[in-house]
Amino acid sequence: MSRGLKILVLIFVSSLFCIKPAAAVTLPYAAEVTSGAVTMATDQIKLVTLKFKNVGTKTWIAGQDKVAVYLYGSSSVLSHTTWLRKDLPAVIEPASVPPGQMASASFYVKAPSTVGEYQERFLLSYGSNLWIKGSVVPVTFTVTKPALYNYQAELVDKSVLAVKMQSGVQTTVDVKLKNTGKKTWYSTGANFISFYTWNPKYRTSVFKDASWKSSSQTGTLVEKEVPSGQVGTVRVKFTAPATALGRYEEALALAAEDMAWIRDGELTFVITVEAKTQTATPVATSTMANPVVVPAPSAAGSSYQATLLLNSFRESFRVVGNERIAITQGFKNAGTLVWNVRSIKLLSVAPSLGAASDVYDGSWPSRTEVVRVAAPIAPGELGFVNYTFKAPAKSGNYVIKFQLTADEQSIEGGEVEIPVTVTADGYVSSVPIPVDGPVVTGPLPLTGDLATLPAEPIMRVGVFETTDDTMLVRGIQGGMKVVNNGEVVCHIPQNQEVTVRYVRASAVYKVSGTSCTSQSTTWYVLEAEDGLAPLEITDFNRPIDWLPGSNDNKFRAKLELRFTPATDKVWVINELLLEQYLYGIAETSDVSPLEYQKALLAAARTYALYHVNRGTKHANEFFHVDAKYDQVYRGYGQEARSPNIVQGVKQTFGQIVTYDGKLAITPYFSRSDGRTRNWTEVWGGSGFPWLVSVPVTWDEGQTLWGHGVGLSARGALYMASKDGATYDTILKHFYRGIELRQAYK
Repeated sequence: MSRGLKILVLIFVSSLFCIKPAAAVTLPYAAEVTSGAVTMATDQIKLVTLKFKNVGTKTWIAGQDKVAVYLYGSSSVLSHTTWLRKDLPAVIEPASVPPGQMASASFYVKAPSTVGEYQERFLLSYGSNLWIKGSVVPVTFTVTKPALYNYQAELVDKSVLAVKMQSGVQTTVDVKLKNTGKKTWYSTGANFISFYTWNPKYRTSVFKDASWKSSSQTGTLVEKEVPSGQVGTVRVKFTAPATALGRYEEALALAAEDMAWIRDGELTFVITVEAKTQTATPVATSTMANPVVVPAPSAAGSSYQATLLLNSFRESFRVVGNERIAITQGFKNAGTLVWNVRSIKLLSVAPSLGAASDVYDGSWPSRTEVVRVAAPIAPGELGFVNYTFKAPAKSGNYVIKFQLTADEQSIEGGEVEIPVTVTADGYVSSVPIPVDGPVVTGPLPLTGDLATLPAEPIMRVGVFETTDDTMLVRGIQGGMKVVNNGEVVCHIPQNQEVTVRYVRASAVYKVSGTSCTSQSTTWYVLEAEDGLAPLEITDFNRPIDWLPGSNDNKFRAKLELRFTPATDKVWVINELLLEQYLYGIAETSDVSPLEYQKALLAAARTYALYHVNRGTKHANEFFHVDAKYDQVYRGYGQEARSPNIVQGVKQTFGQIVTYDGKLAITPYFSRSDGRTRNWTEVWGGSGFPWLVSVPVTWDEGQTLWGHGVGLSARGALYMASKDGATYDTILKHFYRGIELRQAYK
């Protein structure tokens, strides 16, 4: 890791601001900045554009692990599903920005359901951990009640905004839009609905398709009419340029013909045009220089035959467990019968590992049918299907087979095999783990024989993945030991810094500092002398958005730099007792009601113990949970700021959620829409008897925020603050039929 460097950032939000002259700088990475403001209606989705001028001496290289725009904080109520991560809205553009040039980044935000003023800050960073100092920029989002217009729309499915095409190939995109205005939409008649090219208006698009009404008008409403409050589909066909490869932004605006532009109907499609491949042969048209001749179906063959002409993937996918994979395919009807209703069905997953290899996605009509399209495709015509499936949860190599059908008949030539490599485990449901011990029926101390219980377990937390295979550490409340293979190599005095580095070329770990120099083929552990005090990672910068000058870079007990051959990454791992780990998680505020905190902490403890006992989610990277994506863990800084949460941990020491005497799985999420979801609704499988749909009175009228299974944080918060519910009552409401048990002493 290298140290962050100060920059200034100029931001344009929704509209442009004037660039202020900057003082001369000599920093490698620097820019100019000002703040901005955005006004939105509740639940409105809006595109925000940020612009940065490079006034440093180094060229910026765009990328998720290079220069990108980050949220100042771990999450935002304004985040959108198109963000790369919940704290990473977008990377900069263009790919390379020399000194003196401008960069920009565009991303969507979604306003909360509550009217008010929201302050958010963004910053520029080179890599996820190398925050560029001095770049924090405030943006004020004013959320107001929405006005009800005659013509207004809301984009429902945002995944369609990213389109990959191959040169010369036609692609059909179905845009799902909700009619949020007063007037009904119609597909025909005087005020029919369509898209026009936008920004600038009425220009001739390079993606003009033969089906367009004009060089600037495209898209037709699939439904005959869409009343107010209903969702309609506008079908747009693009044809990629034959030779001009690269990345394009195609802006379209929705209109009611000769009546009005539809408010919030402006969409920007990011279209990537790639070279043709053998697996995606363009359709023969009169405008193509070299039309492709598709072999005629065999006379002896079935009347239902297909030829796969377009495939959105090339060879295979490399993803993490449970990651969603989107597919677009174009099949030519090479048979003799019309396809009235076509669908994609799941044939098999190999190897079959039960729940660990399940690929069911919540978008499917059923467990076996992936997608269904009711649109006739005549012989010789091309039909498109867009579908999504979930990668298996368990790491490994898989082949997923799908079958194209028409009118419930399998189509010859319609079988598709998709190779998928899962590089890291996702969420795998497994047999619950037995937990012996007394049932918790009241506050500590508990009655019963605790001597028979196991000792408190150790947690290993993946704090972050390094960018330069190095960490710098010092003891801030005492000295520390450098340990290798269980032996103490040397002692480091308080406040003295030591560097640990993994050298890839020679596959050795090196320690260097004033009081210690050593190297080994096995990793080193830096341990507080008392085994408990916090250690500071001095080259790691993780600020807190509401606390200027803060930095959550301190962690109790032990720190370890570890190379993981399975993923070719070098991680910083914090090892400490499970209860101390809970002191540092940041899943709730310190000022929230104590009973709510205790409920959430018991669920979090159960989740953590589940992964300690299971030992497979991050086993190939040598830790149990990720500090960012499993449960938010900020270490000693969070503990120091949160005395009430620490008290909640102590008052529920060792208490976990069990069902039938076994450790339960306890998912939780931000907010429901008035009810939680049954496990099988979201993740399929046989489910769990304690994870069923339950009403959440305090969430009624809200929108679902999260997967919806288990405990609703908002609902639990209001149960504690408004109903005076105790933490065990809250847990037993969201996890049905459970008991609280003492897991360790």
